[in-house]
Amino acid sequence: MIPNNQILIDYLDNQLSTEEAVQVENMVKKDIRVASELAYLKLALETVRLDAINEKVSATRQSYNKAENGAENPAPAIIRSMYKISMRIAAIIVLFIGIAIIYKYISVDSLAVYNKQFTGYELSNTRGQEIHDAEVEAYQNKNWNGVMAVYNAENNQSNRSVFLAAMAEMQLNQFPQAVTLFENILNTKSGDNSFREEAEYYVSLAYLMNHEENKSIQMLDKIKADTGHTYYPLVSKMSRIDLKIIELKK
Repeated sequence: MIPNNQILIDYLDNQLSTEEAVQVENMVKKDIRVASELAYLKLALETVRLDAINEKVSATRQSYNKAENGAENPAPAIIRSMYKISMRIAAIIVLFIGIAIIYKYISVDSLAVYNKQFTGYELSNTRGQEIHDAEVEAYQNKNWNGVMAVYNAENNQSNRSVFLAAMAEMQLNQFPQAVTLFENILNTKSGDNSFREEAEYYVSLAYLMNHEENKSIQMLDKIKADTGHTYYPLVSKMSRIDLKIIELKK
């Protein structure tokens, strides 16, 4: 789980104990999302520091003006040099922040988030599962068209059958059809809750690729609010900044 922003800010401000700092550093090394969040916070803190630099520059300029009017003060050359250095530092920081923000905005889109979050569903063998299940065999063999053929030929379709068909559609990049199948599971009145949490996670990704970003974010927020959800660990690591950028690009 990504630590809350206050912990990361305390780390950047050297307010953590040695043990706590080591824990944060280990998380940064092991989890690219934590490293990303920390980088964004660094940018934010640099912006705050930039404001402080501007205040110092303003104070230096005032001192310079006073010194320039005084005949006995030999400091103007030194103050002018400090002023120039401060302005250069401020310009470099602004340029760095601008480049980072532009790159982040350009590089993040629905496809990038989808590719980062999507992994094929591994169907586990469950007790009592029929040995000769044509749809399961086709799915395990990654025969996505075969999965759909078996599904379309079935009369009584269980949640598992619908879910496998939806995943096959995703593998075939047929996202509108995948969304419809996932929603069939979520809207079922049969009382069967099997594969419901799986459907919630994967439909959030299908929504992204189906240009339904708002629905995707709503579903991801729903999963994030449930710490007991099967996919909570995955969703909790997703960058909130990435999702916000996708929302803004819509």
